[in-house]
Amino acid sequence: MQNILFFVYRLYGGGAERVVSNLSVAFGDQYQIKIAIYGEQPKSYSHKGELIKIKLPFSNDPTGNGRLKRSVRMVVLIFKLKQLKRKHNIDVAISFGEQPNIINILTRGKRKTILSVRSLLSKEMAIYPKMKILGYFIQLLYNKAYQIIVTSKLAALDLTAHYGVGAGKLKVIYNYINQEEITRLASEPLESDFQRELFQCPVLLNVGRVTPAKGQWLLFRVLVKIKTLHPDYKLVLIGEAETEGNFMDELISLAGELGLKVYDGSRGQEKSVNFDVFFLGFMSNPFKFMTRSKVLVFPSLFEGFPNTILESMQCGLPVISADCHSGPREIMAPESDLQKRINDMEVTDYGILCPVIPDGNHIKPITEEILSAWVNAVDLLANDDELRNRFIHNGYKRVREFDKVEILKQWQSSIESIA
Repeated sequence: MQNILFFVYRLYGGGAERVVSNLSVAFGDQYQIKIAIYGEQPKSYSHKGELIKIKLPFSNDPTGNGRLKRSVRMVVLIFKLKQLKRKHNIDVAISFGEQPNIINILTRGKRKTILSVRSLLSKEMAIYPKMKILGYFIQLLYNKAYQIIVTSKLAALDLTAHYGVGAGKLKVIYNYINQEEITRLASEPLESDFQRELFQCPVLLNVGRVTPAKGQWLLFRVLVKIKTLHPDYKLVLIGEAETEGNFMDELISLAGELGLKVYDGSRGQEKSVNFDVFFLGFMSNPFKFMTRSKVLVFPSLFEGFPNTILESMQCGLPVISADCHSGPREIMAPESDLQKRINDMEVTDYGILCPVIPDGNHIKPITEEILSAWVNAVDLLANDDELRNRFIHNGYKRVREFDKVEILKQWQSSIESIA
């Protein structure tokens, strides 16, 4: 039985971590699975195999470490991961995320490496200047991997165009979702009177990390406009807030400037539905909120392949998404030109695509053209039950195309072909 290592920052909180969880459960009886993490986590997604926490010196919070301490942590991580691979006689090491990918290659020795790229890297590095140094390592190292798995066709093109990664190294494997598990979790009851009362209101739902890349500041401005048409609408954001910087504080300040009352579950406020915007934080089961919401609003500036869109479809939740690179158009308008860009909303068979917000300062005003497209999309779904039901019906069918069995076969093929 082959020894497979999954290497990721942590095993909870985001899409890449959920993929590691799913793959470990799917392959737990076929391979000897080890999962190595090096970040702190209060909880963990379900998994099979041994979960190994690599302990590093100094603070786990990057804002608490200077350059020297971060460098020492990196050196120690490389040394310990190399030891771990040798100790457990790892045949194939599969990493998720740019820092784990780089460390996976630096510790490869004679062992086989698969890198999983979950994002559109050129866009991510444009928004996060501190990440630009990783671009040099990507150009230098990624072609040394045995294979690089990307989650969309545009992400593959991005790696070749911007980082010189050979097309022969790249393989597109879409994410799958566990339809049966999501349906089961979506049927779970809400936990409190507060949640039950909140989700009796028409809810615009956003699921994902609260971070500049997700573009959540657009939704505040959309809500202000929508409430003039539909006063009882609420905006609910489910996801962990970014710890580095003061983005959360800036969002709350922006909401105040726009006249919106904000409930933040992390600040000990009294629970009440008499707010406009609700930050509920990370939820291990977002699906029970999806199935009780009015629409998913997904204004990301860029994506890799957003599981949240497929999960929403499985929960019967219509989707309004930014037409960002990459992923939303591949899911919602698969027969269209994937390089297409729009200036107004586009009604597809599976939901509504809207213009993506330009990169830049999230405090700056949004153009009236972009804002109107989003407001009109929300208003259309609020008033057109026939269209809403069509999206729900078509969404169930679309999700079945991301079949778990077929996608797991593709992963297994990659593992077997290099092992």
